[in-house]
Amino acid sequence: MKYNPYSVSKFGSFEHCNKKFKLHYIDKIKIDGEPVLALYRGSFAHEILEHNWDFDLEPKLNHVFTQEEADKVIQILKDFRKTKLGTSIEKLINHPDSVKEQDFAFNNKLELVGFWDKNAWMRGSADLYNIKLPQPLIVDYKTGKDKSEDPDFGVEQGMMYAIYMFIKFPELMSVKAVFVFIEHGTKKEIYYSRSEFNSYIKLFYDKTKNLEKTEIFKENVSALCEYCDYHNTSYCTSFKENEEKSKSLMSTKVSLDF
Repeated sequence: MKYNPYSVSKFGSFEHCNKKFKLHYIDKIKIDGEPVLALYRGSFAHEILEHNWDFDLEPKLNHVFTQEEADKVIQILKDFRKTKLGTSIEKLINHPDSVKEQDFAFNNKLELVGFWDKNAWMRGSADLYNIKLPQPLIVDYKTGKDKSEDPDFGVEQGMMYAIYMFIKFPELMSVKAVFVFIEHGTKKEIYYSRSEFNSYIKLFYDKTKNLEKTEIFKENVSALCEYCDYHNTSYCTSFKENEEKSKSLMSTKVSLDF
C-alpha cells in the first residue's frame, strides 16, 4: 500500500480534490491557517460527553474558541440532555457495557492492529459502542448541520464501523450505526449485516486500488476551494485563475445582430 492508513475522510479528500489529497497526504505540505471554530466546538462537545456530561471541564481556549464559545457548547449540550434523544444517549453512556472513545485499525488481512501500526489499512475512532443491547450499535456524535434526512450521509463511515465490529466480534450478525446530531436533537440510523460484509470490504478495496493507481493528481475547482488551506497559495492557484476567467467572461460585451 502506498498511502495507508486510510480512513473515510481520507478517501473523501481524494474524491473531492485529487490535488489537495496529494499536497496534504503525499507531499505533506502544512499551511498555517486560521483555526477553524467548528473543530474546537466539536472537540469540546465530544470531551464533555466522553466524561459523562462533565460541564466543569476546562476548555482549550484561544482567540477563536473563546469562553463565550465554550459556554455556547455547554448550553447546547444542556438543552440536548433534556430531550428524549438526549436522555437515551445519557443512559447509553452510563450503561456498564458501553465502551467510549475507541480508536481502531485493521490491516488488509482484516486483522485488528494498533492504531499507529505501519501495516494498518483502515483506521477510525468510535465515540461509543455497545454489543450487549438487543441491537448492537456504534455511535458517532455530530455537531453542526442536521443531516439526519440526507440519504447519503454516514453510509460509508457506518460501513467502516460495521467492518470493525464484525472483525472484533465474530458473533455479531448485525450492527446499527447511529449518528447523533447534538444541536438538533435528531439522529440517523443505518443497519449493517454480516451477510453484506464482503461487499463492504470490496467498496474500500476498490477505493484503495483507484487511489493508488492515480499518477496525475488534478485539482477539482469548485466554490469550496476558498475554504481549502491551499487556496490562493503558490501550491494551487486554479480557483483564482478560474474566478478571473469567469469575471472576464461576464464583463465581455456581446453585440447581437438580427
